[in-house]
Amino acid sequence: MYVNLREENFMNNIQYTLLGLLAREPLSGYEMKQQINNRIAHFYKINNNQLYPSLSKLEDAGFIELQAIEQDSYRPPRKIYRITTSGIDALKAWVLELPEIGDHDTFLLKQYSAWLVRPDALIGLLEKNKEQHERTLEDYKEKISSFQEKDPDVSDPLFSTISVIEMGIAIEEASIIWCNRMLDVLRRTLANRKET
Repeated sequence: MYVNLREENFMNNIQYTLLGLLAREPLSGYEMKQQINNRIAHFYKINNNQLYPSLSKLEDAGFIELQAIEQDSYRPPRKIYRITTSGIDALKAWVLELPEIGDHDTFLLKQYSAWLVRPDALIGLLEKNKEQHERTLEDYKEKISSFQEKDPDVSDPLFSTISVIEMGIAIEEASIIWCNRMLDVLRRTLANRKET
């Protein structure tokens, strides 16, 4: 039975993460969990009790399919999943949707699968993301400017307020640097392709 997860709003970061793993290679559920732990767990976690129900929903939707069941004589059978063409299409569309401002985890998850998207389409997305960071940076700078004359003691609540804003400024500046670097790489890639 085909279920359109996008229309019914069932798709979430977990399902897209699994699609992103399967876009790289066919995997068993156990192998997916290992790759999540080794590659993305530092910014996004998936529990075992979320993994298999998500795989089932993706299979029902036609976004993944059972490729094979491997069985060794001394182990229980392993189901190997692979992504379908409709799964790739859904993943690409998701990558090109700009997440809400401040949703860094979703942005990172999308960038993990950005290799599937044409560089020119990715440039537009990164330009918009950079603009979001520039606006947020300006907001932080405006907020902190009203505190610059003060030099609060570490026991003053204002000290903590200033430190949080400074951290926000550092994060936004780092994000802008990363966007600029990625935009340079993508633009060079496009220019090299035009030359050949």
